Amino acid sequence: MRIEPLAGPEPTDFPRRHLLNPKDGWFRRTERATNKFLSRRIFPHVPYMRRAYSKILEKSLTVSGAEVSLAGLGGSEAIRVLVISDLHAGPFIAPETLERTLIRLMTLKPDLILLLGDFVTVCVEEVEEVFSALGCLVAPLGVYGVLGNHDHYPRQTHRLCRVLERVGIDLLQNRAVKIDRNGGRFLLAGVDDLLGGDPRFDRALRSREDGVPTVLMSHNPDVFPTAVEQRVSLVLAGHTHGGQIRIPGLAVLVRMSRYRLDEGRFQVGDSQLIVTRGLGVTGLPVRIACPPEALLLDFVSG
Repeated sequence: MRIEPLAGPEPTDFPRRHLLNPKDGWFRRTERATNKFLSRRIFPHVPYMRRAYSKILEKSLTVSGAEVSLAGLGGSEAIRVLVISDLHAGPFIAPETLERTLIRLMTLKPDLILLLGDFVTVCVEEVEEVFSALGCLVAPLGVYGVLGNHDHYPRQTHRLCRVLERVGIDLLQNRAVKIDRNGGRFLLAGVDDLLGGDPRFDRALRSREDGVPTVLMSHNPDVFPTAVEQRVSLVLAGHTHGGQIRIPGLAVLVRMSRYRLDEGRFQVGDSQLIVTRGLGVTGLPVRIACPPEALLLDFVSG
């Protein structure tokens, strides 16, 4: 497990990719249908399918660290936040490997843990299989999460939410909570997935207070233009896997963000976005030039 600095801020003007609509475009619809079929019908029956990526995760996990300044946060001490996305429990990660990985991440001693969705790949039983691993996640300020597009695939979100809540994960589906530590205060909000769910900014942000920064969890980074309009201080997102399979020096081969928000740190005006590559994989049990990642962020008063 390596700890590396997170890529620096980049401006963006949100150029749309009209030939690839991640929600309704033919390519993404075909890719999703293929992925669901293979993950349900084929991969679970392939011997040793979990072995390859489990080794990659244990050997290549990177923790990207950064200090994040939030205007109005207050307090004299940083709030340490561990951000994890795209677990994708299921055909490619052995439950014992995920448990060891999360135990290693807990040695970073975060004050707060945020989980950005895609807990499963295609069915709720996958998260039930890693119930013990998820139980390793404990933090003084709590463990919060949102759902991703894969979490909606089984069409059993109520059941999935009950499983996650039993293990101590508080899901912020279009709602918010106030986080307070030694005088440092911010509103932690979450929205449902942009592709599979029903994200409601009006509900998630209705308890905002003037002068108190807002941190928004969203599985999909493409909510960022709306977040900028809503003057959200910081958006945390996953979903893209950073491309998962990349050729060094070239752009992402298969993009999951319509606005090219593939990984790293972005800034527009007073709003920031940080996109993590996440832990898991889909489609193929491999990452190339794109190692699995968790984030370790120190929130400080700006």
